[in-house]
Amino acid sequence: MKSRVSTPTFYENADPDVKIDLNRGYAESFPNKASYVHAEGNSDAHLKSSLTGASETLIIADGKLILGIWQSVYFWDFDGPRNRRFHVKIIGG
Repeated sequence: MKSRVSTPTFYENADPDVKIDLNRGYAESFPNKASYVHAEGNSDAHLKSSLTGASETLIIADGKLILGIWQSVYFWDFDGPRNRRFHVKIIGG
């Protein structure tokens, strides 16, 4: 299994400062510590990714993504930047 230290999620997007605050909050809550033993040196990225999860379920109606008025979808890469691939699966209901 490949390491996953990036995640999709959604947040408020009306104020660009939200992204700044989220990044600062993640960095302060999960700093990369010298005491971590993971050989790749990115244990903090794994902790952040485990907090936010590896997937999201969103609703599409009439061909449009349904989000709150201020929301947008983000793809957080806690161990990058790198070239990443992500998968979208649409399930009818």
